[in-house]
Amino acid sequence: MARTKGRAQDCTPAQARQHLAHARSFLEVAELAAEERDPAVEYSSVAASLAVLSGIAASDAACCQALLRRSRSEDHRDAEALLGEITPGGRNAASSLRQLLDLNDTANHGLINVSAEDLKRAMGQAEKLVAFADEVVHR
Repeated sequence: MARTKGRAQDCTPAQARQHLAHARSFLEVAELAAEERDPAVEYSSVAASLAVLSGIAASDAACCQALLRRSRSEDHRDAEALLGEITPGGRNAASSLRQLLDLNDTANHGLINVSAEDLKRAMGQAEKLVAFADEVVHR
């Protein structure tokens, strides 16, 4: 098994379950924010940011369970590489995380509102990552 670059931290299956619970919570709140329709407040960036957090937590859950380590790097792309090490399914999960991370700058740091299409895509990728983590944790 190839080792990823960046910092990694050992973790346990119990921590995997905790990360999975956080991933589900972030996704649930993202769904609530995505449904808000107040024209005075821009909720799509908030929902997208929560979807990104959900995906990162789900990635940590899957990695803790399958690899007994998770990324602690400043660069979330290192988490993507680590996630790709999980078999089966890690490469697809890494692709979902990559798509979420691509949106992260716009959602968290940009002055541009997240489009409805981008939000839908982010929510879908977060849902895929939570489902993958759930499957890995319950193998």
